[in-house]
Amino acid sequence: MFKSSGSRWIIIAAVILFSVYKLFPTLQYYTMSEERRQQLELDDPSALKALHKQAINLGLDLQGGMHVILEVDIPVLARNLSDDKTGELLQAINTAENVSIDNRTDFFDELELIALANDIKLIKYYSELDGLAGKSNDDVMAALREQGDYAINSVLEIIRNRVDEFGVSEPTIQKSGKTRIIVELAGVKDTDRASSLLQRTALLEFKLVKTGQEFQTILDKIDAKLVEVGFVPEESEIEDIALVEDVPTTEPSLTDADPLSVTDTTQTEDIEDLFDDLTNTEAQTDLLTTSTEILKTKPFSGYLRGFPTGLGVLSNEINKFGALIKSDDVQSEIPKDSEILWGNKNQTASLEDGTTIDYRNIYFLKKEAVLTGGVVTDARAATGPIGSDVSGKPVVNLTMNADGSKIWARFTGANVDRNVAIVLDKKVYMAPVIKDRIPGGRTQISGLDDIEEAKDIANVLRAGKLPAPVKIQEERTIGPSLGRDSINAGTKAMFIGFILVIAFMVFYYKGSGMIATLALLLNIFFVLSVLAMLHATLTLPGLAGLILTIGMAVDANVIIFERIREELDKGKTVKASIDAGYERAFTAIFDANITTLIAAFVLAWIGSGPIKGFAVTLSAGIICSLFSAVFITRSVYMLFGNKKPLNELSI
Repeated sequence: MFKSSGSRWIIIAAVILFSVYKLFPTLQYYTMSEERRQQLELDDPSALKALHKQAINLGLDLQGGMHVILEVDIPVLARNLSDDKTGELLQAINTAENVSIDNRTDFFDELELIALANDIKLIKYYSELDGLAGKSNDDVMAALREQGDYAINSVLEIIRNRVDEFGVSEPTIQKSGKTRIIVELAGVKDTDRASSLLQRTALLEFKLVKTGQEFQTILDKIDAKLVEVGFVPEESEIEDIALVEDVPTTEPSLTDADPLSVTDTTQTEDIEDLFDDLTNTEAQTDLLTTSTEILKTKPFSGYLRGFPTGLGVLSNEINKFGALIKSDDVQSEIPKDSEILWGNKNQTASLEDGTTIDYRNIYFLKKEAVLTGGVVTDARAATGPIGSDVSGKPVVNLTMNADGSKIWARFTGANVDRNVAIVLDKKVYMAPVIKDRIPGGRTQISGLDDIEEAKDIANVLRAGKLPAPVKIQEERTIGPSLGRDSINAGTKAMFIGFILVIAFMVFYYKGSGMIATLALLLNIFFVLSVLAMLHATLTLPGLAGLILTIGMAVDANVIIFERIREELDKGKTVKASIDAGYERAFTAIFDANITTLIAAFVLAWIGSGPIKGFAVTLSAGIICSLFSAVFITRSVYMLFGNKKPLNELSI
């Protein structure tokens, strides 16, 4: 097949068209004017976000932002969980902390060794520790390590929640070692606010969801107020969609964990009625984007729809509706004892035609919290016990202290079949239904989608009472001007290198050097399209890898051209020399590139951050250079040779 010139050019054309398709969003995003970007952020943020996700993302070092290393203070965790604040355990913890810092070793390993050396019975000081399997030091240390893991995971959940406030696209949030978390916020401008939010103590609250009738009354008042003040809706495009009213609404439920008595997981009836009122409005169910006709009479409630997880707002209208909530006219109609809060993340609903739409839930809550996270003593993801209604299904088992248990028993008893919202940092993670009065503080949350969701909810519940503080170990701020300087310097270096390589190839290999130049141009184009296809982040080391690719891309052509020259010197014809040159050079080219590719794959697999960025770019460059330097240049020779047999070769 590849011996045919036509089939080769069909493949080349297909690759070029595919590359144009993948690279076009990048070009469209980064050439967009600031005015157009701001307009899209207001009118259709989901479209702007979707465009950015398809484009090559610029790393922290190229667009500026913050690099923060947070550390959970594990020694403080060990102190806070213990019953001894002054005696031998405290001294052992202090010693273990100092040794672990000096030797850069694990704190728990050092504490275990010190306890063993001094014959300290840890169970004396951790008798109330959750997760104890026995009374030996090994059991206590295992439980302490588990609490340390819980603390790290809870901090991760808190940070992910707070990073959303900055609107940062694809932030980097990852664990580093056993106690540290790396946070990279590319493009963030208010670094002081970011630093403050990352260290702020988490606020977990349990709040009662107000009834559907109460919410409907407030919605009517807000709509009337906005109509009275002359609210004018913005013009919006109208698109027909299938009805979503037949999708069942479901919510997790709360029950007493011992004994277990789960019934069903449906919404409370009054809230379901409100969903029906909004969903069954003919104008609502037929529109993907709320029309101005609806907003003329319902300028506030017109944005709301009933979704499988409750009331929500379409993702492309979140900014508009959020601005409305904050307006003085709307706030003046919300009772002092109430508040409207968003869900913590976007949800997806399927339509009858198979397409999906994104939305964000919204909740009408009682402002005063029933309980705060300080009463939570433990929260664990598990599967329902055999023989129960939730057998084998993911659940979260929650326990509270004595004071919390008393309040919780009174609250749940008075609000059976009502929803209670679990709120972390003013965002609602879920609003389960209370199915029974729950005495003793042992609560089970059921109706979850999978075990991963159960783990996430458990992390949220534990985040309200982190026994270990979080401190910033390292903070670096990179200004956008420095990022622009890096891009300009990298682009300049790439351009100079490209010109010098072209000059050498054309001077030394003449016409064949021009063919190599064409392959080099296409190679850079292909590499960028691969990065866009992989949704890769281009960093400064990645830019260096792209520059390195320029030199590596012509290396294969140099080997091929030298082999062709050798064949010509032996007296072979031009066609035979070209065939032999490519055939005999391929093994050397393939071996050299494969060995480099192996090293790049290892760097990408093990490395992170800048190292991984360099490795990804280098890998893409190697693969693309094999295609451009071998396949494309060979196709060019075949094209000219098929039109007119070559009697001489410019090389």
